[in-house]
Amino acid sequence: MQAEPDVPVDRSVLDMCAELAPEPGLALDPNTVLADVGFDSLGCADLAVAIEERFGVRLPDAEVAEFKTVKEVASAVKAGVKARRERIPKDLGRSQLAAKRVVRPILAAYSRLRVEGADNVPATGPVLIAPNHRSMFDIPIAVIAAPRRVFFMAKQELFGDPIRDRLWLELGGFPVKRQIADVRSVDTASALLEGGGALVIYPEGKRSKTAEMLPFLGGAAWLALRLGVPIVPCGVIGTGRHPGWDGKAAPWIGKHIRVAYGEPIRVEREPDPRTRRLKAEELTGHLLAAVNALLGP
Repeated sequence: MQAEPDVPVDRSVLDMCAELAPEPGLALDPNTVLADVGFDSLGCADLAVAIEERFGVRLPDAEVAEFKTVKEVASAVKAGVKARRERIPKDLGRSQLAAKRVVRPILAAYSRLRVEGADNVPATGPVLIAPNHRSMFDIPIAVIAAPRRVFFMAKQELFGDPIRDRLWLELGGFPVKRQIADVRSVDTASALLEGGGALVIYPEGKRSKTAEMLPFLGGAAWLALRLGVPIVPCGVIGTGRHPGWDGKAAPWIGKHIRVAYGEPIRVEREPDPRTRRLKAEELTGHLLAAVNALLGP
């Protein structure tokens, strides 16, 4: 995907969008709305990666990261957006291990926590941990159950004032805007994995308020395929208003929580965007089955 030197930027960006659009062969123009032709968060992330490789321009660092049309993307490229921020926020996860030493014994006793298969989480190197999601309680449980420091995406609504922003940052959380193609959060996630970190992603994308699993989104599989990192499936029981590992339901006190890590799913890096998206669908299905198996009958 190397641009010819004499091809105008507008034309080159238009060709790139057409090449990366989920539906091949679409006739695009500068006013085409990316979402209308199927560019979701992962499609926009593929576009941002391709533009950085071709032009050396970082869309995640643009003043307006929520690009709507082909023309807006081309304008950012022509403006020559260079790196303006750290890909990983300063102090991210700085206090997690200290907080874990203090809080873990209390929270583990309160929740009657059982952790199984912790040795399936690699002690070092990049890894994605993919649990099911039933409750806000899942986040502290993910932190205290993990055998190493982890980072995690948290919905933007949990942030919003200096106290909460600092709290989540210190504990290892960074925001993701779920309503838009948030290329900044994808960029942060990629940087953490590139640096050898462990990243927790909830593939359901939001909490399931029943005991039923929601359909998995493709973000975890896409990241794994783009970077060639393993995914550890994780089944969590007892954080919501449903029976825990002993069959007893206690919504507010005396929870019975089990966290089970499955064997890592080894993933080979896939550099081609279209092939990556196709493989991500298959890998997401494999991951869903693996997490379901950890939840038991």
